[in-house]
Amino acid sequence: MELARTRIPTREGRLHRKELRRMVLLLAWPAIVEMFLATLVQFVDTAMVGSLGAVAIAATGLSGSPLNLLNGLFAALGVGSTALVARFTGAGDRESANKTAQQSLLVGVTLSLLVTGLVMAFAPLIPIVMGAEPEVIPVASAYLRILSVTFVLAFSAFILNGVLRGAGDTKTPMQVNMLANILNVVGNFFLIYPTRTLALSLPGLGAASVTVPGAGLGVAGAAIATAASRGVAGIIVLYILFSGRHGVRLSLTLKPDWGLIRRIIKIGLPASGERIIMSGGQMVFAAIVLGLGTAQYAAHHLAIVAESISYMPGFGFSMAATTLVGQGLGARNARLAEQSGYTTWRMSMAVMGLMGVVFLLFPEYLVMIFNRDPEIVGYGAMCLRMVALGQVPLATAMVLTGALRGAGDTVPPLVIALTGMWGVRLTLAWLLVNQLQLGLAGAWTAMIIDLWVRGTITFLRFRSGKWQTVKV
Repeated sequence: MELARTRIPTREGRLHRKELRRMVLLLAWPAIVEMFLATLVQFVDTAMVGSLGAVAIAATGLSGSPLNLLNGLFAALGVGSTALVARFTGAGDRESANKTAQQSLLVGVTLSLLVTGLVMAFAPLIPIVMGAEPEVIPVASAYLRILSVTFVLAFSAFILNGVLRGAGDTKTPMQVNMLANILNVVGNFFLIYPTRTLALSLPGLGAASVTVPGAGLGVAGAAIATAASRGVAGIIVLYILFSGRHGVRLSLTLKPDWGLIRRIIKIGLPASGERIIMSGGQMVFAAIVLGLGTAQYAAHHLAIVAESISYMPGFGFSMAATTLVGQGLGARNARLAEQSGYTTWRMSMAVMGLMGVVFLLFPEYLVMIFNRDPEIVGYGAMCLRMVALGQVPLATAMVLTGALRGAGDTVPPLVIALTGMWGVRLTLAWLLVNQLQLGLAGAWTAMIIDLWVRGTITFLRFRSGKWQTVKV
């Protein structure tokens, strides 16, 4: 059931706690499943590429940071659209919600074409700037160039999925990404490895062999599969929005509405800056870890992938908080918006706290999914045990930041991200790794302290209630 089709109390009406939890779960579970599938595919991708060696792992891992930076550029459109569509939906203004989606897509396509050209031209410089070893550079640059082929469709899906979530529809993005993830895994299977013969032992039938065709493209094959699957997702989301079947409808109008575009950017630009700050900081953080050698960087990357299990509930509950807070304020019910934020936050802390217990007790098994090199497993397990201590503040930062975005209060998260990532994490990482020679443990200590700083400040901002008066 979409939130847009449920009864939202207006003005000072309240919801029973049980009913609010039900609404949170209705919105959160599809987003959690979506993130689970994306994480599962990332696991499969990493495991498949991991079998090709440390260079392949480092090349794909290096590509993640600049891609996150590009996502930050489009966050201005995605977050601004989500917040405005949620407000318009809560107020029952469907026409304005449609116009918001249209203008976001128009600007997004223009920007993505520019980004594609830049990545095609300068892809080899990215791994060089990040300090990659010589054998990693050509592999990482080729990976980035292949992914850029479908940037227009991929970023269109990124923006329009935010529109759907703002309207209360979290199921459609889940379903589209489910299909894309399946296509990605299948593509990897046939494109990464060469044609090979598999020996099978069938009960009652004896031994048999099966020849599996393959292109043998290695890392390039993984990039092609990812680019193609993201392109398919973009086409499907565009079709859904142009059909108008899910409450919001796109049209072929290409005339820009500068007033509406300014409103979208006003809300979303700080969120974009926040993501760029975080992604840029992660690139610098990765460069610091790269200085420890390829093996430790590979362990760092695998630990990050394994830790992404905890992002699933965080992402889902964050999406629920954004929608509920935005629609609550759109219905002029600040009390419901506040109630929604706190309820979603408590639920996320309980779930992500349990994730921390898993990281603490079973880290080796998670790392060995991808690689069984004793050195890599040892370093990776150490990182996961450490990050178990950061799950509660991570839940706080993710979910309450989502709540603030739903209110259009996107400047404070920008300041918090700058303080935590650049003022705390990178400063401490440089000191602990380069000056005190604490290695990978020092880098991850800096990360944990950063999570606690950002989680605490984000909570204090939400508790202040100032976000309730932000005009969008």
